[in-house]
Amino acid sequence: MTTLKRHHAAGMPPEAYDQVIAAVAESQMGADGFVAHYGVVDGDGITVIEIWDSQAQHDKWFDANVRSLLPPGTPEPEFWEIRASRTK
Repeated sequence: MTTLKRHHAAGMPPEAYDQVIAAVAESQMGADGFVAHYGVVDGDGITVIEIWDSQAQHDKWFDANVRSLLPPGTPEPEFWEIRASRTK
């Protein structure tokens, strides 16, 4: 099931996000099930929105490549099933 991920890291400065994405961008582009990534400056931190073919594919890649790079106390991501999408 196609999944939308929202992951907000309160207090994460844009420069820290830039370092994390630089470290993982290549592996993410080749990850099984990866569709899209958006990083948004969101008030007090960074919010990442991603689309994956499944949450299981996301979790496998995330646990191996990102989790150890996040600041302590970063909350877990939230996931929703995508029922429909349209792009121009």
